[in-house]
Amino acid sequence: MSAFRHITLASTLALVLIGIGCDSMKSSSTGTNQPKVGFALEPSTREILAGETVTITARTQDTLGRDAEVKWSTTSGKLTTEQNGRIARVKFDEPGTYTVNGMLMVNGREVRREMTEIRVRPLN
Repeated sequence: MSAFRHITLASTLALVLIGIGCDSMKSSSTGTNQPKVGFALEPSTREILAGETVTITARTQDTLGRDAEVKWSTTSGKLTTEQNGRIARVKFDEPGTYTVNGMLMVNGREVRREMTEIRVRPLN
């Protein structure tokens, strides 16, 4: 009887451990099929004088060779891009605080969106 108890106890313990392993595998694989993608905007400065240009670099990570591009918009100023959209330059002629937005697109779908504010001071 004692041997039977040990076998039953060992079998139950094995099933519990297998169940725990399965649950942890489930929780680690939940979510989307895509790994997390990093995206950040790095302005050369956050404060400029009217008439100057700020350069903003888009930094991405974990796009894993997929077709990634950055789409830009700004609340004011003249926006140009370089290096396949990885760098944006915005010239602001009027004083104020403006927002520059970057949208990371992977395989044609929006994955992340970031923004940065730029303060433009008057010349005087």
